[in-house]
Amino acid sequence: MGLGSCAMAAAPAIVQYVGGTPQTAVETTLRSYEITAGEHDTFRIPALNFRGTPLGIDIRKVVETGFTPVINTGIACRRPGVGQIGAGITAVPMECFVKALEAFAAARSKAPSVV
Repeated sequence: MGLGSCAMAAAPAIVQYVGGTPQTAVETTLRSYEITAGEHDTFRIPALNFRGTPLGIDIRKVVETGFTPVINTGIACRRPGVGQIGAGITAVPMECFVKALEAFAAARSKAPSVV
């Protein structure tokens, strides 16, 4: 299971490895609450008073807030046994979410209504 950037506040050592700071980790997790549907009831973050990790990215909230999820990425070497050769943090382009929301809205408008 990958909780990624939504749980960055729970992993300050990883944040430093991928090029961030503990403050960046907390800020990213807090912003993630703005674009998710809820909070996980099992995976909790001690640094945030045991608040549940943000759960379920909501395309509507992403487009509304203008905040796209952050991706924590690791790069493995193609040669077996070498292991990880890089890591970083990047953001998903907003266009992905705009197009997804448009497709979602179009599909909803074509769905038969239930009375």
